Amino acid sequence: MKSLKIFVYGAGGHGKVVADILIAKKEKRFAGFVDDRDELTGTEVIGYPVLGNGDWLHKQKTKYQVAVVLGVGSNRGRRQLAQRCAAWDIQILTAIHRAAVVASSAELGRGAVVMAGAVINSAARLGDGVIVNTGAVVEHDVEIGDYAHVSPNASLAGASRLGEISHLGLGAVVLPGVSVGSESIIGAGAVVLKDLPSRIVAVGVPARILRRT
Repeated sequence: MKSLKIFVYGAGGHGKVVADILIAKKEKRFAGFVDDRDELTGTEVIGYPVLGNGDWLHKQKTKYQVAVVLGVGSNRGRRQLAQRCAAWDIQILTAIHRAAVVASSAELGRGAVVMAGAVINSAARLGDGVIVNTGAVVEHDVEIGDYAHVSPNASLAGASRLGEISHLGLGAVVLPGVSVGSESIIGAGAVVLKDLPSRIVAVGVPARILRRT
């Protein structure tokens, strides 16, 4: 049987934090980074090599088993990488920091990442490729759509919802039972008191629609 090597796909700032999940777990199969910016190939990021781009990654399947953790902060970019890896039949891992708290009844989709200090409580459901960033809180019965991002110190209260590809900004709060639609952005520090539709940018306390996207 071929040995398994794990790569973080994305060598930018978000990729560094994702890699730290593997480092904190002393994951010996973590081999380094993959990044489509060719100028990064041959460099080091936090002491680990950037080994090549996506095409390089695809070719490695002939040598060993390959798995990736998604290390791109852009929601659409992360979805694109996941689709590419799925087409290449490359395994996409879910990664949870050892300092996060995740309820046993919570459900996390393929490729989700949960950073240090985050809390995910009972019966929460997270889609594929979701980011729950440092110190964020996802309360009971919350639903988060595919490739959404809950920023550091943001909170989703019980039974609230964040739609796919949406971004809940730094320190923002969604109140219990309130929904945010798909492909929406909630600004830093905003407090969402009532349902918001898809494809909007909302800011402030209470959150108000600034524009539509």
